Amino acid sequence: MALTVMGLGIVIWQSYERSARRKGKRPSPKEVGHVAQVYLRARTHQLREDLALGAGPTVDDLAQAARIRRENLDVFGKLLRTHRKELLMMAEAKTLTPERARAWLERVGALARTEPRLEEDRQAFLLEQEGATQAAEALQ
Repeated sequence: MALTVMGLGIVIWQSYERSARRKGKRPSPKEVGHVAQVYLRARTHQLREDLALGAGPTVDDLAQAARIRRENLDVFGKLLRTHRKELLMMAEAKTLTPERARAWLERVGALARTEPRLEEDRQAFLLEQEGATQAAEALQ
């Protein structure tokens, strides 16, 4: 049940973010940090398990949020597993603040950019977003 709720939370957040982006607004770093903090605190146990395995619901959630293609999910999971000690230390519940949670997300993104296939996914997403922005501007 908790997994479904968190998955829905991510989908809702992504919808909100897409809608705001179309209107020219972006969520503030504070908002992003707060949502990340809530997610990491709620999923601490699952995150530990998934980073140890390099697979699982939190890895799937992160891949979905980062728009990583399904065929690259294993690469992403292995990358997170390789850096699990660092990521778990950054997500430690006792010291987790919205700023640290945002830094955690940024670190995951930076790690993903080191892998060529994951970087291709990022570039494809950015091109898609650029096209959507241009289409929205043309309609106005």
